[in-house]
Amino acid sequence: MARSKTQKRSARSNRGPAAPKRRPRSYTPLADALSQPHTFADTELAEGMSRHGLVGLLAAVLGRKRRTDGEPLANLLCALLVWPLLQVKSIHCFCAELCQILRGKVSVLYDFLGREDVNWRGLSSQLARRIFQQNDIGPRRARAFVVDDSIQARAGRKVEGTSCHYDHTQGKTVKGHQILQLGLAGEKGFLPVEVQIVMSDANPVDKPEDKPFKDQRSSAARDMRRSWEQNKHELFRNMIQRALQAGLSALYLLADAWFGCKENIALSLEYGLTAIFQMKRGNLTYCFQGRDYCATELYTKVQRRMRPQNPKARYKTASLTVSLNLQTQRHQPPKWVQVRLVFSAPVRAKRADTWVVFLCTDPSLSDETILQAYALRWSIEVYFKEIKQHLGFLKEQSGRYQVAYASVHLAAIRYLLLFEAMLRSGRLSYGEIRDRQTGQLQLLTYATLLWELFRALIAGALEALVRDLGRRVVRTVLAAIDQTVEEFLTAALQMKPEQVAVQLEAEELGYL
Repeated sequence: MARSKTQKRSARSNRGPAAPKRRPRSYTPLADALSQPHTFADTELAEGMSRHGLVGLLAAVLGRKRRTDGEPLANLLCALLVWPLLQVKSIHCFCAELCQILRGKVSVLYDFLGREDVNWRGLSSQLARRIFQQNDIGPRRARAFVVDDSIQARAGRKVEGTSCHYDHTQGKTVKGHQILQLGLAGEKGFLPVEVQIVMSDANPVDKPEDKPFKDQRSSAARDMRRSWEQNKHELFRNMIQRALQAGLSALYLLADAWFGCKENIALSLEYGLTAIFQMKRGNLTYCFQGRDYCATELYTKVQRRMRPQNPKARYKTASLTVSLNLQTQRHQPPKWVQVRLVFSAPVRAKRADTWVVFLCTDPSLSDETILQAYALRWSIEVYFKEIKQHLGFLKEQSGRYQVAYASVHLAAIRYLLLFEAMLRSGRLSYGEIRDRQTGQLQLLTYATLLWELFRALIAGALEALVRDLGRRVVRTVLAAIDQTVEEFLTAALQMKPEQVAVQLEAEELGYL
């Protein structure tokens, strides 16, 4: 029997309050708020520097010569971390127009970036370890080590550390800096753990033996020598070893097809990690039902039985459990391991060869679990995008290797501080944290410049009273005015987290 409208309304009211509408997932957490005009921001970046004692860590990783031309380390580190967030084009523009931190000139920053003895790798790694220990980025069963490389094109005959690399995103060879990044991905975000510049033997600029370092034992010299002598797989192995020794932990190890090889699969098993790699369609053979097949041949066996996980899924999958020989040395006994191959293809593919294959070292995992875990790898792609567009990655306009070495680690430090700010706030997204910090720095900078103008006018007016009151009294008055204005700017622009939370609630309720 049909129900009346009154009965339908009564039934809906008995169900209780409607479930809150889920916010769409953002795949660019740092850039998602760039178009939103923010006129206020918190001070989590500065508080993070103080909370983790970055100045003390920097002093600890410096070499024997700690001379900074009379400039305090705190000022130098603050300026180096802040300038990309002010959306200026270069360090020179920052110092010429906005810098109110340093007593010296632009050369102070470039001289410090050019120092060879600053162990930027150690500073970045220690900060990542501290943030991991003090914050929850998700349970271990949902964490993964992620490795990937990226290329920053840098043309120039004098840009040290550059060489020619094949960029698979553009499908062509590019000259520039290639970096290898290891990170830790979890349910709540991504931690950049270590980064290394990689040099190839294709048209390199300045090999380590040609680079005139003042001290071949310095941090920058050792980094350049490492980038030349070791390939990506060797660098990757060393990164994983250092990350595990530092106390970082995860269940999975994720990488794309460029790292899908026997050496890296054996590496994951050696350290008790479940590897999930996208594999190439090359000549690597797998043993299935007593015979050897390559990935393409195995795909023909499962192609007809591939099905989507649910009616709305855009991809269909099928899997096989096969054996793989990890032995890479000839005339040595085989090392057979069982792995699971998951084949995936679009439901409505325009071409028949539009498919990929994933390898998992734990055959007991389901196809859905494997693909969900591999989705964590996307976080490192977002990281590359964010540091290149917003966090000053290799934007220092210098061709010296030690400056590039400092730049890639400073970008990671900025990301880590902002990431922790997101975790501590609880409610704000990563992009909102970054925008609020950027807005605050810009407002404080321009307010300071405006106050300098007013102060000059006030000083000129008080100059006429010097004869009557004395120079000491006039200076006391100016100091009192300076302190009052500074307190006002701090109270007006550096909003407390409690105030931010109240304002956000008001925005959600439609009161603002």
